[in-house]
Amino acid sequence: MSRIAIVDDDTNICEMLRDRLTGNGHECFLINDGREAFKTLKERRPDLILLDLMMSQVSGFRLCRMIRKDPLLYTVPVMILAAAEDEPEVFHCIDHGADDYLTIPFAVQDLIRKVRGLLLLQNAIANRDELTGMPGTVAVKREINHKLARGEAIAACYIGTVNGTQTAKDAGSRNSGADSLVRDMGRLIAQTADELHIYEVFASYVGAAHFVVVLSLDQYQRFCKRCIEKFDAEIAKRTSGTRPAIAGSDTPKIAVGVAHNQHRQYRSADKMFQVLAEVHRKAQESATSSYFVDRRRVDR
Repeated sequence: MSRIAIVDDDTNICEMLRDRLTGNGHECFLINDGREAFKTLKERRPDLILLDLMMSQVSGFRLCRMIRKDPLLYTVPVMILAAAEDEPEVFHCIDHGADDYLTIPFAVQDLIRKVRGLLLLQNAIANRDELTGMPGTVAVKREINHKLARGEAIAACYIGTVNGTQTAKDAGSRNSGADSLVRDMGRLIAQTADELHIYEVFASYVGAAHFVVVLSLDQYQRFCKRCIEKFDAEIAKRTSGTRPAIAGSDTPKIAVGVAHNQHRQYRSADKMFQVLAEVHRKAQESATSSYFVDRRRVDR
């Protein structure tokens, strides 16, 4: 059973929402005083927050910003409740961390559908890959969106292997070459962050032997350089007895593409992922393991 917080100073709307949601198997608690909302949310930590945009004491926009900046609450899905004429403010709130919105009046099926969607999203984010123990694409995109909404200076690193699957096969792994490589890469990324004492890092596995790592802007260069050093020394080196020890088209390597918000203002993780794909392709052009950083200040 999911616990849902309904934050609205209109008691009639709160009770109506509670009736609809409890009737569909959810547990709800009401917060009618906007001044106490943030404290209560931190104490009770719901699975989902329904947040009125236009409360009298504290605006929903301000509360949303506070939620997204709080280390205990920032991952909780937030759905904004608003009248149709408040749509510009709604989208402003979504730009700063809200996940969805519902206009009042609403159809019950729309409420239930949106709540179910956000709870399913939260479950998908909680899932971990069996080989790496890391969350996936949905989780890292949401993490990026939240960090952007909180105004953090971040860098995203798209790490992918080139000719790597064969490396794992040559190493004689008892598992498939691809599985061995994915597991080794996940371990390498975690060890790199640990060795460099980088603790605020979000590492995700996004498929094949590809990973996206999010960390603070001032840490990405150290992280990328050390990842490359470790890959060349510990993983690519395993093939030294079966492959030529020279750089070439079949030499195992990693390519790292980096996008950051030092000069470009990203509105969403989707846009940052688009740039990551571009810079990762540029990094692949190098004959050796390398990283390539997007240094553009505007879209071209």
